[in-house]
Amino acid sequence: MSIIKSKKARNILIIIIVLVLLIGGTVFMFFYNKKKESTEIIDSYITENNYEDLIKEKEIVFDSKQGNYNAEIIFKDEPENFYEFYVEPSTNKVNVAAFDSENVEITDKSKAKYIDD
Repeated sequence: MSIIKSKKARNILIIIIVLVLLIGGTVFMFFYNKKKESTEIIDSYITENNYEDLIKEKEIVFDSKQGNYNAEIIFKDEPENFYEFYVEPSTNKVNVAAFDSENVEITDKSKAKYIDD
């Protein structure tokens, strides 16, 4: 009797482990693919606008409020500002917002020349 219970418990444990691995792998791949897709769209935008050589720092970050990946970029000629490049989910269009050192959004193109028109 105890042999049957231990085999049954072992089989249940194996099933639980397999399910946890499958669910964990699915969640990981979802976020990995989402990050990869956003990065490719943003990198394409950067290339189209010839910004590659102007970038000092670039970091891909997850925005938990919106559930998207964004690129935070500092340009060599505007080190006092940082830009947020984000992908519009419905259109895959890249939007650009600029912020000063106090994290206040800049809307004047004369103070942040890389923002959208």
